[in-house]
Amino acid sequence: MSAGDPFVAMVLAGGAGTRLAAVVADRCKPMALVGGQPFVLRVLDQLAAAGCRRAILCTGHLAAQVERELGAAHAGLELVHSREPGPLGTGGALRHALPHLDDAAALVVNGDSFVDADLAAFVRWAKARGAPGALLAVDVDDTSRYGRVETAADGSVVRFHEKAPGSGAGAINAGVYWLPRATIAALPGPRPCSLEREVLPGLVGAGLVAHRVQAPFLDIGVPEDYAAASEFFAACEHRHRRPRQGLLITDRDGTLIAERHYLADPRGVELLPGVAEGLRAFAAHGYELAIVTNQSGIARGRFDAAALDAVHAELVRQLREAGVTVAGIWFCPHHPDDGCTCRKPEPELLDRAMQGLGYRPSQCLVVGDKACDIELGARLGVRTALVRTGYGAGTERDRLCAPDTVVDGFRELALQEVGP
Repeated sequence: MSAGDPFVAMVLAGGAGTRLAAVVADRCKPMALVGGQPFVLRVLDQLAAAGCRRAILCTGHLAAQVERELGAAHAGLELVHSREPGPLGTGGALRHALPHLDDAAALVVNGDSFVDADLAAFVRWAKARGAPGALLAVDVDDTSRYGRVETAADGSVVRFHEKAPGSGAGAINAGVYWLPRATIAALPGPRPCSLEREVLPGLVGAGLVAHRVQAPFLDIGVPEDYAAASEFFAACEHRHRRPRQGLLITDRDGTLIAERHYLADPRGVELLPGVAEGLRAFAAHGYELAIVTNQSGIARGRFDAAALDAVHAELVRQLREAGVTVAGIWFCPHHPDDGCTCRKPEPELLDRAMQGLGYRPSQCLVVGDKACDIELGARLGVRTALVRTGYGAGTERDRLCAPDTVVDGFRELALQEVGP
C-alpha cells in the first residue's frame, strides 16, 4: 500500500456486537481480540500506512474500554475519542464527532471490518471526483449477507439492494467512505441516524460514487468470520510481502477468455490456454492485474448490468482458483456511436484504472487482441503487447496497429517480460 497526502479518518467503533456476544462477551466488536490484539488496531495500522495523520474514534458501547486500551496515539497516529451520549447509529456518531474534524473531508471506516485495498489510492480517487460522497465497493462471491451496490460505468451509485438469500456475486459496500465536511455537517442530529440505511441511499442520484475493487474483505460481525480473522490477516501479510512491480492492463474477450459473441452467460467463460500460467508468472514478479473492456452489449440490449456482473464474477472465480487475483475491472457499456469518453481507444478507463490503483503510465503494460487496445495504451504513453489469440492474428496480419511487442499468448508474454 502506498502512502499519499495526509488525511483525517473517522473510525466507527461503537458497535455492541450482539451476534458476536456468544464468543466475545466482554468487549465491543472493534476491540475483539485477534492474535492477542484488538481488531481495530489492524484498521489503525492500515490507516497509518495510507497516510492518515489523525484518527477520530467514534465510540459508544464500552467506550471507556476503547479509551483506556488505545490511549491517545498509535503507530504515529493521533487518536481522538468521541464518545456518544447515547446510541446514535453510524450517521449520528459521525455528526456528533464533527467538532473534532479539523479538515475539509474525512475517510470514514468501520472499526469491525477490513478490506485489504489501497486506501491511499481510494482517497486520491475520491478527492479527484469531488463528489458529495464516495464509497469503496468490493466484489464478493455472495452478496446475500451484505446487500449489493449497483453502479454505473462512470462509478455513480445507481441503487442499494437489500440483503436477500441467493443474491449471488456482486459488489458490496466495504464500509469505507470519503465524506466532505459539508456532507457530515448535513447529517441529522442529535437523533440516531444510520449512514447505511438513511444517508447513503439519500445521496443516490445526487452525486454518490463508488470505487469498485477486487480485494479480500472481512466483517467480524458473526462468530464464523471472527474465527477466521487470524487466517485472513496471515493471508494479507503474505500478499503484501510480494513486490509491487507494475500494473498489467488487459482486454477481456479474445485476450483472457475465449471470444464469444456478446457473452451474457457465465457458463461461457473459458480461460484461454496459457493465460493462468502467464498471469501467475506476472503476479510472482509483483504485477497487479486490471481488466479494461468494451461491453456495448448493454447499450445494444443484448444483456444487462446484472448479467455482466455474473460473467465477471465467474471470470474472477476461475482466475482465483488458478492462483490469480484481479485488482479491478473497468468496462464501457456504451454503443460505439454514442461518442462516450470511456470506450476504447478513448483513454478514460485506462486513466481510471491507473489512478484507482496508484500507478503511472511508465509502470504499466496494456495487452489486447485488437487495434483499439494498442491505441489505448499509445494514447497515454503506456507500453503495449498484442496477443495473437482472439482477433489478434488478424490484427497483426492487416497491420492495424503498431504494438511494442507481438506474442502468441500470455504464457509467451510472461516469458518475455518477467521470465519463468
